[in-house]
Parts: sequence; structure tokens; C-alpha cells
Amino acid sequence: MAEKTQSKASLYGLCFLVGGVYGVIGQVLGTMLEPVVGAQFAAPCTLLCLGVLAVLLYVPGVHQRIAAVSGFGSILPFNGFACGIADAFQAGYANGGGVSGGMRSVGKLFFHVIILSSVVNMLAGALAANVTLPKVAVPQAVPMPMAIVAGFVVAGLVCIAFQAVTDAGHFQIPNVLLVGQSLGGVLALFGITDVLAALGGYSFKILVMGAGQAVMATTALACGGNALMLLVTWGTFIALAIFGIVAALLNLRLGGEGR
Repeated sequence: MAEKTQSKASLYGLCFLVGGVYGVIGQVLGTMLEPVVGAQFAAPCTLLCLGVLAVLLYVPGVHQRIAAVSGFGSILPFNGFACGIADAFQAGYANGGGVSGGMRSVGKLFFHVIILSSVVNMLAGALAANVTLPKVAVPQAVPMPMAIVAGFVVAGLVCIAFQAVTDAGHFQIPNVLLVGQSLGGVLALFGITDVLAALGGYSFKILVMGAGQAVMATTALACGGNALMLLVTWGTFIALAIFGIVAALLNLRLGGEGR
């Protein structure tokens, strides 16, 4: 019993640590990119950079080894989504489907997590564009360098919360990601995810809930006549899926290290 308790303590500790570290990477990248590409495009560009990181970690098997001991600390940041796409591709490939089987597996995951949650978040965005709902007060964004510390804590705690819910309910990870991304947009209707974004900055925006918030907010903009950022958001999701497929293929070419 003591060993089992220690194992869970280790999982939660590493979940917090790894999720926090990825959050810090996101915060640093977002802060550096903002003066270059502008605040509007900084978050999508940060996610694309994390897609590159996903490939670099997945191909030699580093991500797989980290994910095995850190749970949602490696899953909830969107580089983890790209790696999840890679896992799905390899599962379909290994089950005798080859590349076409891998693509079907990727399509199922993308539909389940991204498309279904985006339907919810786009409905929330349309509602936000037409109805004024009561919202909690949103604090000022945490300035640098304290944003690094705040981002680490916020990202780590959100990852632990998802890990705890999954463990308690024995839920399937894709279902948890679907609900998590949907909640990102729905809770934004009441300002709750806006509070987390203000406290966590880019560290929160790179998480699945942050992506849901982005779909909701850009849909509200699209309802007002500006659809550009909604298209950028969707393009980012597709690009991350492509990064995942590339990572899977390169890993297979190298013999499936870390599997």
C-alpha cells in the first residue's frame, strides 16, 4: 500500500513539474514572439513552436518516456496534443492499417477532441456575441518576470486537476480532453478561463482549456465580422496534427524509439 501511495505521489509531483515546465516554455516563447508578430498572433505562433518541440521530443522517444511518468503534465499542453496525434497514428499503423490506418486513427482523434469540442466552443462564442452574461472580475495580467512563476504554478495545478479527475473517474483520456477543451470555451462565457489566462498568461493559453477559450473568443469575433483569427486558430490545430503525423513517421523510420 505504501508503495502504491508513493507511486501516485510521484505521478502527481511529476505531473505538476512537467506541466509547469512546459507552461514556462510557452510563457517565454509567447513573450518573445509578442513584439515580433503582435499580441493577436503570439499565441498561435507559440503553439506552432510547441509543435516543433513535440517533433523534437517524440522522434527520439524522449516525450514517451516523460509522458509515462508525468501523465497530464505531458498531455494537457498542446505539444502533448501533437504527440497524442503521433501515438494515434502509430496505433493505427501497428494494427495492420499502415499509413492509411494511421491516418484513420488520427482522423478519429482529431474529430473527437478538436471538432466536437469546437462545436461546443463555437456555440459558446456565438452566444457571447449576442448575449451579455454575468462575468467574474478579471485581474490584471501578471507582469514579467513574475509571469514565469505564475505560469508555472497555474499550468502545473491545471494539469494536476485533470489528472485527479481522470484517476477518480477512470475516464478515457480523449474524453477528458474533449470535456476540457469544451469547458475552456464554456467557462469563458462567465470569465473564469479569462481569470486563468490573466494569471497564467501563455502558460495557460498553451493548454487544452486555453485552446477552447481561443475558439470561443475568435468565434465571437467572427460573429462581429472578423473571421481571420478563427481561421488562424483552426489552421493552428491542423498544423499541430501534421506535426504529430510527421513525428510518428520519423519515429517509425528510426525504429520506434521510446515505444
